[in-house]
Amino acid sequence: MALKICLLLAAILVVTLARPPSESVEFTFTDPTGRIVGGKPAEEGSVPYMVAMIIGETARIFMCGGSLISQRHVLTAAHCVVSVYNSGSLLSSLRIVVGTNTWDSEGQLYEISHNFTHQEYNSKTIQNDIGMLVTSSDMKLSDTVKLVPLSYDFVGGNVNCRVAGWGRVLASGKLSSTLLELYVTTVDADECIEDVQKVAAAIGIRPPPVLPEMHLCAFNSKGHGSCYGDSGSSLVEVDSGKQVGLVSWGLPCGLGSPDMFTRISAFEPWIEEKLAKSVDIE
Repeated sequence: MALKICLLLAAILVVTLARPPSESVEFTFTDPTGRIVGGKPAEEGSVPYMVAMIIGETARIFMCGGSLISQRHVLTAAHCVVSVYNSGSLLSSLRIVVGTNTWDSEGQLYEISHNFTHQEYNSKTIQNDIGMLVTSSDMKLSDTVKLVPLSYDFVGGNVNCRVAGWGRVLASGKLSSTLLELYVTTVDADECIEDVQKVAAAIGIRPPPVLPEMHLCAFNSKGHGSCYGDSGSSLVEVDSGKQVGLVSWGLPCGLGSPDMFTRISAFEPWIEEKLAKSVDIE
């Protein structure tokens, strides 16, 4: 029984996960409708803060998304940083790509000097799922490379947001080489918990706990949502243009329950501390 529960938990969309080397280079976007799951291709340069975490340079292996919050700092999910080590790779082999909607062949590459994961990140319950990468040199800003401001305000339900990523277009599909976007609406905590539990019960999964103080729920409709590979990508409030969350986990993929985002406002002290600490390390 314990093994069965572990396998069910592994089936949950902890939208991670490091890709095996054999899957690199072969990922192409072939769906003419364009989907994160149910989304559409983003206009070139319309998400200038978007970051792709990759292993390698010429033959790139996609790991996760992230957001550019300073010329040296990338905000992402803790499980994305951990997945680099779980894949057998070293931090020295990790690169980030900025300035492009096509992660596998274009953009500017930067090396990583060090990283942070939240000291209380829990991979079993997916709590405190936040991490930060620090580049070895300043990234050059341009029309297609810009910083995203962070919002430390608590976001409730019914707020219009935008999420973009290079994740799979279906749970069993391929990664998208083209950046896809989806407009979603935040969901009240009680409604979110009810919807997640309902869908999880229908597919026989025991989900991690939804914690409103650190999780932000967002939803479009059934057949739309984040999927494997979208982890770490930013959730941005449409009206303010500020980042309010980052992709953490959900039920795979677009099954009709809200996706779970790490709530930026819950981690203001941690973010500000790491931004200051990384300067001291230099």
